[in-house]
Amino acid sequence: MRSMLAAALLAAVTATACARTQQEAPVAAAVPIAAAAGAAPAAPTPRRQPVSPMKMDTVRRDAVATLLATLKGREHEPAGVVFKNVKLHKDMPVREFLSMMDEQYGRGLGFTCVNCHMDNGDYASDERKNKVIARQMERMQRDIDNKYIAKVKELDDPRPKTTCVMCHRGTPHMPNTMDVPTAPVAQRKRG
Repeated sequence: MRSMLAAALLAAVTATACARTQQEAPVAAAVPIAAAAGAAPAAPTPRRQPVSPMKMDTVRRDAVATLLATLKGREHEPAGVVFKNVKLHKDMPVREFLSMMDEQYGRGLGFTCVNCHMDNGDYASDERKNKVIARQMERMQRDIDNKYIAKVKELDDPRPKTTCVMCHRGTPHMPNTMDVPTAPVAQRKRG
């Protein structure tokens, strides 16, 4: 009985829907709002894929190697002497300075050189805001190290130092969530 009632209900709904579509006017083809009358439709733009961290690492390492090759014989000179507009780490040797740029800033923020520096080779320019922000963040790191962490006597590390990675974890903007571990986290032994 139920199956006959269900079949009758289905037939009534289908007949009503068919009758309604026959009474309605045909729907015009959808036209994008931005398309002008008579204009050719624009081709869909492909979605830009994010660059992999390994690719960015390779790009940065190649850039550092190329720059070091142009500075052959000056690798141990202070960065403030070799480069223009160095405001922090002026006394750091060039090789160490470039390695820091690659490993700390580049890898720590998930950046390539052109996120902070102009892509025309003008490394001295302050035109990109990321370079200005990086300097401010470096000053913040120094304050954290000198004013706060150095005063925490209970730390296991004798010389604690904050880095970009501690907060950014390889991304330009600091994540505000944390992954939940799938297994118990091993505890450090104190002693």
